[in-house]
Amino acid sequence: MKKITRRNFLIASGKTVGTLAAASAFMGCASPEQAENCFPRSAMPVRTDDRLTAIDNIVENYMGQGYFPGATIVVARGGKIVYEKAYGYAMLNDMGVRLDDPRPMQMDTMFDMASCTKIMATTQSIMKLYSEGKIDLNATVASYIPEFAKNGKENVTVHQLLTHTSGLRPMVIYPELIHPANGTRLFSNRRSEQYPYLVDRNLYMIRDIVFDSTYLSTVPQATYRKVTDSLWINPAFDTVIQRKIIQSYRPERRGRYLYNDSNMYLLRLIAEHLTHKKLDTLAAELFGTLHCDHTGFRPLEWHPRNQIAPTEEDYLMRRHLLQGYVHDELAAVSDGIGGNAGLYSTGHDMARFCQLLLNHGSYNNQQIIDSTTIDLFTSSLLVNKGIYRGLGFDKRGPSSGFGGTNSFGHTGFTGTIFWIDRDKQLFMVFLSNSIHPTRTNKQLSDSQLRLKLWKVLQAIHP
Repeated sequence: MKKITRRNFLIASGKTVGTLAAASAFMGCASPEQAENCFPRSAMPVRTDDRLTAIDNIVENYMGQGYFPGATIVVARGGKIVYEKAYGYAMLNDMGVRLDDPRPMQMDTMFDMASCTKIMATTQSIMKLYSEGKIDLNATVASYIPEFAKNGKENVTVHQLLTHTSGLRPMVIYPELIHPANGTRLFSNRRSEQYPYLVDRNLYMIRDIVFDSTYLSTVPQATYRKVTDSLWINPAFDTVIQRKIIQSYRPERRGRYLYNDSNMYLLRLIAEHLTHKKLDTLAAELFGTLHCDHTGFRPLEWHPRNQIAPTEEDYLMRRHLLQGYVHDELAAVSDGIGGNAGLYSTGHDMARFCQLLLNHGSYNNQQIIDSTTIDLFTSSLLVNKGIYRGLGFDKRGPSSGFGGTNSFGHTGFTGTIFWIDRDKQLFMVFLSNSIHPTRTNKQLSDSQLRLKLWKVLQAIHP
């Protein structure tokens, strides 16, 4: 089988980057006649109910309070987009300097999807393998990756990775890569000339750091992977990550819910092991089928930088504005292709993916993922343990406001969310740059904004 690259599938679909809207009035449809599983795309918002103006009021109110510089939203019901709009600015700052001419947000602005990658790339790859009978969810991780049969982890299953009940705990990688230049502490809870950079609430980073030369280089190396325009990493650091995952395992925690990125890191390795393809290729195969020409990993290799919303001014490790380079550190040192993060997309491309899920795995009259697989992965299988979680997918309890047996989606740290209600054939995609310019802005994650938007839609479409 010929390897499907991003360039190949764009050529095969008869599209080039940035031309899809002009090529077809239907998202992902070859023709209007083939549109029954697609939905029309309008140039301007299509309002089916005047109550949708409440969306404007909510978004603009939160944006005015500094929760995020800008956002895009797409709402669809019954296979048709009923609302779409871009708000505010894609870029305001560049390393502490406010731009004289801030860049407006556009509907085709690309966002760092953060943890939505867990679903859009990693979980969907596992779903495809499951629908093809190539993976056993009850099998142990060690049956696919033997080197992880250490420290009692030989009984951890694929199912437990998907439900975040594996017993693995979150890990931090940057202390392995950066050190204080003067041998003192990396962080202080007080700001000073020596510790000027706020990197979290009441946590300040030292000004002068040195990179661990075992793994990092500020000049290109033949075998090293690019982290940013001025930083490269030794692939040998993968062994450090694997060691930290092994060390993070707590057998007494297995079976208990603890959301963390290590689960998706391992699922990525399993998918790559079974297919002999990298995760970016697996994602490209799906999104090529959906005609999503603004979705993929490492976007600077195939998309103009100025059409990508920057995330953080990173004072922690990379020391520059992150624009087109994934924010998440684990994904960044994994060649930008993390099981947990690294994917970039737009509201319209996300809408196609949501429609695929609403159609039980079908899109443009093509069954891409088996419908029973979609139903299984989007079900809460551990409710008897008080765990409202699907296989990879986020689900919420009935008191959350997001609940419902057939309601599911995911959020991302950078300010992203997609949420789907299959019973109402309704979904919402909300993408923002809430950590631009700093990750310390956690107003969005701490707020009820996304729930308020969802309640507006629920009221309109009871």
